[in-house]
Amino acid sequence: MEGEKRLSSVKNVLLIRNGALGDFIVTLPVLTCLKKSFPQARITVMANPYYLPLIKNQVDVLLPNDIPGLHTLYTYAEDFPETVKRLFPKFDLVISYSPDPNGCFANNLKRLGVPWVIKGSPFPTQPIFSSITEFLLTPLKAEGISTRWDPPNILPTREDQKFAQEFFQSTLNYHDENKEIIAIHPGSGNAKKCWPVKKFVELIKWIKNDFKAKVLLIVGPAENRLKEQIKKLSEENDLFIVRNFPLNHLAAILQKCQVYLGNDSGITHLAAAVGVPTLAIFGPTDFRVWGPKNKKVKFLSSFYTCAPCVPEKMAKCEHLFCLESLTVDKVKKSFLNLYFQFCSSFLPINYTNLIKERGNYVSR
Repeated sequence: MEGEKRLSSVKNVLLIRNGALGDFIVTLPVLTCLKKSFPQARITVMANPYYLPLIKNQVDVLLPNDIPGLHTLYTYAEDFPETVKRLFPKFDLVISYSPDPNGCFANNLKRLGVPWVIKGSPFPTQPIFSSITEFLLTPLKAEGISTRWDPPNILPTREDQKFAQEFFQSTLNYHDENKEIIAIHPGSGNAKKCWPVKKFVELIKWIKNDFKAKVLLIVGPAENRLKEQIKKLSEENDLFIVRNFPLNHLAAILQKCQVYLGNDSGITHLAAAVGVPTLAIFGPTDFRVWGPKNKKVKFLSSFYTCAPCVPEKMAKCEHLFCLESLTVDKVKKSFLNLYFQFCSSFLPINYTNLIKERGNYVSR
């Protein structure tokens, strides 16, 4: 009864999530759990301002994590700036997934008058064997908050959908709704998670020449190291490049594609969250932990002896056999399995035969 009374008294909730795009998206089920547990509450999300437009139709208030003076909460300061002192006391509950090894941030929130602070670790410090979202929900469960969750669901607004429609019609001169558009993102925030670009090149040529589809190449700041390779790839294969678009616009564009293919990256999580059939290539990381949990997602990962590995080993790895060993033919087969399941009941006979091939790889 006491727990129920505490839950019902919460009128203003703040969820703080720092980190990269993928970290933000895998935390969205926490948001849905909070909305279910506190239906009467006003919910604010504080995060990277570049990510917040993705959820502008899902929460009451969006708060960028670059507000003046916020850094003082991570110190042992005796006093705080007025902007901070005015902001935090209005919240009845703050859930923070911000690095706070000494508990300084959480203690300062309590000093400012926040009655209920839940401190969540942004990343596991020990190996885990379930979804990262399950890990993130653990501190909520310990506090009696419901943790029944669904995979992230990002819903582009009408304005974003209109932008995507105009983009396809103007940039791609795209009017044939029956023409497949395949989105490919060859990069990742960590180069050690990337399938070799030369293999992406071979796959893209096959998609264009044999599969007869348009290819949309997604490029972000993390792909600067691939700038020249991508430029050459685009010029030789007449690709359409989406470069550094606002994420809410990119989400709407991805939603209109038939299939998405990419590495373990934030953009892969974004594609899965908008509902596009997604083929995610995993090497040193464990897709059971870090992969999107949406229904239309298939994973391709080699059964290499050292994979998956811990971050320290991944950082030192110089061979990346787990990714190098994934052949283009294996990715083609998985791509066709995905397409056959979610996009079309008809495929040419040579593709159907390719689907029936078996190898020492997993695609599920």
